[in-house]
Amino acid sequence: MKIITINSALRSLKQLNEEIRYSDCFKTEHFTSGLIAFRPVKLSHRKQIEHHDKDVVCQVIKGSGRLSVNKKRIALRPGMICHIPQGTPHDFSAGRNGDLVLFYSLIRGS
Repeated sequence: MKIITINSALRSLKQLNEEIRYSDCFKTEHFTSGLIAFRPVKLSHRKQIEHHDKDVVCQVIKGSGRLSVNKKRIALRPGMICHIPQGTPHDFSAGRNGDLVLFYSLIRGS
């Protein structure tokens, strides 16, 4: 068993690139969960990612932004939960007024 606070996880975010910081909080053979924070950036070419063997479930903890999936742009705000099936190209981005912080779970398919 492991218990963390959101504040401690936010303090331990690791820089992935100019836009993204993350912290894995829980990790097992079948899933990984943690926090991911997106900074507002101006990018002309957004790169979608896909997880071929994992579903993604995210809850918006803080901030606002958007999720792009299947040629749709979905506005995100705190309290929203989204499920992205494995193999689905997607990307997240922060709004203009600050970071978008998500609690995520990557769940390995069978």
